[in-house]
Amino acid sequence: MNMNWSKAKTIMIVTFIFLNLLLYAVVVKTHEPQMSKLSSKDFAAIERVLEENNIFLSISLPEKAPPMPLVKVKREVFDDKFVLDHFIKSKDYRKYENSGETVFEFDSTTIKIGHFSFFFQEKSDKFLNMTSSDKERYIEDFLKQHFLKEKDGQIVKIERKSKGVTIEYRQFYNGYFVDDSFIKADISGDEFTVYKKWFESVIPEKDKKEIVDAIFAVLKLVEIKPEKAVVKIEDVKLGYYFNWPNASKGEAVPVWKIVSNEGIYYINAYTGNLERGE
Repeated sequence: MNMNWSKAKTIMIVTFIFLNLLLYAVVVKTHEPQMSKLSSKDFAAIERVLEENNIFLSISLPEKAPPMPLVKVKREVFDDKFVLDHFIKSKDYRKYENSGETVFEFDSTTIKIGHFSFFFQEKSDKFLNMTSSDKERYIEDFLKQHFLKEKDGQIVKIERKSKGVTIEYRQFYNGYFVDDSFIKADISGDEFTVYKKWFESVIPEKDKKEIVDAIFAVLKLVEIKPEKAVVKIEDVKLGYYFNWPNASKGEAVPVWKIVSNEGIYYINAYTGNLERGE
């Protein structure tokens, strides 16, 4: 039987470190009503294991997080009435089905709605002479006027290009991102587009559970990354992840979202196990 002894040994070392630190955390928690924190010596030992496995941190990891609940989420549903009431109104239009989406065409505008997604596209010369500031204001006003802007949304990126502007919004609950919910608006040349997916409601459950340290989530990459890959960690954030793209509602779990040069990994923040890698 072939066996990668080096990797197996590393995983055993990681497991040993994890169990010892977990035991330490339990002891601390039992005797002191404060959240435990890794010592610099513990962290250095873990960082050495990471580097021996070609995993490198180019950022400071987040501090120990407080206990978090699961959240119940319900997706926003887009239907014909939403399009007719907020966009078409009394205009003439053409409607047809294409690849599971309902398509509306009117004037120089196309709107496509899936059950949980909304796409808007308009072509017009009026966008050509807009400054970057004009485009940003236009996007903000458009989202408000057409009931697309959300109070729990935050701008996470504004990208200014030579011929355009892109603004991206993300949904947040209690300061934590809620993944797979976004509004992306772009004006480039003579074209304006908006793409939206959102959760209509995000409701916390009563019980809260302890969150594993971010370093333990990063350690999981030792097991799951391609053996010879050199992984550079670019960002680590704590938030919520709903792993059912075709479901209208369910429970979203706390995750550590790890962004690297090799892809994005979602690590369950309760268990330290992989939820998804892409």
